[in-house]
Amino acid sequence: MSYITRPNGTVVLKANADPAIVRVSGHSRYYLGLDLGRNDPSALVLIHDEQLPAWVSTTQQRLTARRRAVVWADRIADTNYTDLARHVATVLAKSPLQGRTQLVVDATGLGQPFCDVLTEGGIDHYAVTMTAGQNWSRKGRKVSVAKNVLLENLATGFETGVIEIAKDLPLKDQLLLEVSSFELATTPAGNLILSGGGKGHHADMAIALALAWFASEHLSPRAYGQRRVVGLG
Repeated sequence: MSYITRPNGTVVLKANADPAIVRVSGHSRYYLGLDLGRNDPSALVLIHDEQLPAWVSTTQQRLTARRRAVVWADRIADTNYTDLARHVATVLAKSPLQGRTQLVVDATGLGQPFCDVLTEGGIDHYAVTMTAGQNWSRKGRKVSVAKNVLLENLATGFETGVIEIAKDLPLKDQLLLEVSSFELATTPAGNLILSGGGKGHHADMAIALALAWFASEHLSPRAYGQRRVVGLG
């Protein structure tokens, strides 16, 4: 089939101008989750979200099943906020991600100053603060979501088989190890944290994946337009 992918990620079938054709629009977009490292590396996980149109007859189209696959993962160690923001901007500028990728960042605690760096650099994103409880809410680009909700959303995705993982995914084994042991743990101070991958691990990639997956489930894409990245180019 011949597709036309528009800059915002909308996908349509090539067709003539026959007004009798029942047309549908699909999409091919990405969600990039970022867990900001403190004493551990920062992690990036990318989900490709695709649902394409198809011909049912010569005059009618339909949407195929939606597919979401983890297609890329990365860890970045010992990087300051400006360098990390510059790295993220470089990733977002690559084809086919440019203009079609929603960035979702863990803004909990020290993550908020990093989100300020992104905002100052013109990098649109959702800033997600992880909380206790069982709910989530959104106000503009700021999102509050319970850790339980993130964990349950990701678990449901794997249990129902709707999350695919690319066979050639970088760091695939490490990601699967973290996901397989992803859980809420309690610190000596009584705080709930998300952990995975065994004792002493911080589940950085599992959290990045959970953020991207949550966004693909619940957060509508914001304006994708590529903006000038002030001071980060």
